[in-house]
Amino acid sequence: MDKNKNLTIDNTFDLAVKNQLENKIEIAQKLYLEVLNKNPNHLDANNNLGIIFQKNGEHQKAISFFEKIIKINPNYLNAYKNLATISQKLGNYQKAINYYVMAIKIAPNNMFLIYPLSHLLKNLSITLAKENDLQELKKIFLFLFKRNDINHKPHFNNAKFIILSQFDDDQKKIINSQIDLIKNDFIQNLLEDDLFNLLLQKSLIADEFLENLLHKLRSEVLSSLNDPNKKTLNKYSSFIISLAQQCWFNEYIYISSKKEIENIKKIKNKIETEEEIDELKIIILACFEPLNNSEIIINKLNNYNSKNDLFNVLINTQIKETLKEAEIKKSIKSLSKIINPISQNVQKQYEENPYPRWISIERFIPQNFLIHLNNNIQPNKIEYNNKFDNPNVLIAGCGTGRHPIANSMYKDAKILAVDLSLASLAYAKRKTDELGIKNIEYLHADILQLKNLKRKFDVIESSGVLHHMDDPIAGLRVLHDILEPHGFLKLGLYSETARKEVVKGREFIKSKKFKDTNENIKICRQLFFKEQENLSLKNSIQSSDFYSLSSVRDLFFHTQEHRYTIPQISKILDDFDFEFLGFFSLHPSIKQKFSDHFPKDKKNISLENWHEFELNNPDTFLGMYQFWLKKK
Repeated sequence: MDKNKNLTIDNTFDLAVKNQLENKIEIAQKLYLEVLNKNPNHLDANNNLGIIFQKNGEHQKAISFFEKIIKINPNYLNAYKNLATISQKLGNYQKAINYYVMAIKIAPNNMFLIYPLSHLLKNLSITLAKENDLQELKKIFLFLFKRNDINHKPHFNNAKFIILSQFDDDQKKIINSQIDLIKNDFIQNLLEDDLFNLLLQKSLIADEFLENLLHKLRSEVLSSLNDPNKKTLNKYSSFIISLAQQCWFNEYIYISSKKEIENIKKIKNKIETEEEIDELKIIILACFEPLNNSEIIINKLNNYNSKNDLFNVLINTQIKETLKEAEIKKSIKSLSKIINPISQNVQKQYEENPYPRWISIERFIPQNFLIHLNNNIQPNKIEYNNKFDNPNVLIAGCGTGRHPIANSMYKDAKILAVDLSLASLAYAKRKTDELGIKNIEYLHADILQLKNLKRKFDVIESSGVLHHMDDPIAGLRVLHDILEPHGFLKLGLYSETARKEVVKGREFIKSKKFKDTNENIKICRQLFFKEQENLSLKNSIQSSDFYSLSSVRDLFFHTQEHRYTIPQISKILDDFDFEFLGFFSLHPSIKQKFSDHFPKDKKNISLENWHEFELNNPDTFLGMYQFWLKKK
């Protein structure tokens, strides 16, 4: 190192960085130490040394460097992020959360901090929540739910736990027995709780107890409209608007009594005939039916601007957005007419009930497709190939846009998203436009007709689609043929093992001769609540899919459903000469359990092993099998 003795600190540091980038770690380490010998407070040298020790697994040494940085400069963000990463790796989740929170206080809009925190909290168990200060956790979730660039759905259970922790047994009894809930002191405090209201506004309430509470409160809100002074209603107008938003999100899944239906008709008539706009009547109506059901109300409210920002959000959601979708629908091109009878039936279902009506989505930091793929299929890994630096991507069955929007994070990708349902495509296009995403094209088409595109794709995703086709293999054949050689295919298929509960529910529906009308679905759903133990429907009722009308229809009333076992999937892959790359979207604990049982399966890709694992753990693929393939 004598040749470096005359270098300045800056030159030595730059040389250290160069060697670190070239993976000459020992040389880089020595150079960083030279820098610190001359200037012990050199922040970046301390940080980069800490990173070297971190990568080498010398966590305590790394921690000492990062802690030293914070003492020198409490605003050095990377030190907090690195400490959070190490803490998480060591299983010190609370420490990791605290470090992220400290960093976010300094940089509240830094997505390189917010997204990792969000991902960490998604896997936060209730046990961990119980062990920590709920008020501090509540502050964190308030922060996340106030943002519109976070997917709030994965945080529902933890936020729900914080809300429910406020209820003792006596309060739960009151809710189950008392009629005048809205006059109860505890409930009044709940109605003014910021997290509770945000939960209603931004996440589907997938909980039987909370649904029962909201159902009762909705009835009481309607009854209170007859009170002369309406003090109670005016006081809790924010809650009522939040409730109206929730009812819109769950597609009015709560059953209304005959009396309530009659009262709502009267309120609706008054709104339509009165010249003055009564916001209170409007938000109560919106708790029972969509405001866009009435052309008169649409015309009255389309250009109306309230002093109440929450009311404006409600009008935007229920009227302005649906008008936008109607316009967008006219502009979407069709590849050809949908001619397959089963495809026509599926199309009809999703035209009437676009699914899912998602509320928020996480905006990912752009990254190379192969980096994303490798993160998905860990511990398996695909070697880098610059062919996929700007991939042509097809989303075959894009629904309401979550998948293509998630794929828009692939750096330099060109995305074509197709679906049977124009209503779903319009919803997706509106969301895409609102997010300012420019690299997605939407097309109305049946998968069976995609050869007519006369195009091939580097990457194809078709999650939760093929199993709803008349002949899934025919659909897969089309996708195989339009996939480039060595291209990648992502599939999602229902598991025969994991869907046994759903099959029971579908058989019950068939035995009771329930048709898939909205009212029948609501009635059937209440029967499922009552008979959940007899029918063994625990997993379904705990699923978020049980708490909105379109998702219940999709779960139990779908016009077409195929289910598979892993051996069947294995045969299909052999027939098509696909290489299996790995399952994804599994909780880390499941992958760890699999690795513990099959330590020789280093890449987690033996379908024979996964079949054995699923037989012993039948709930593994409750959502569906989701996996990546490579075309040979």
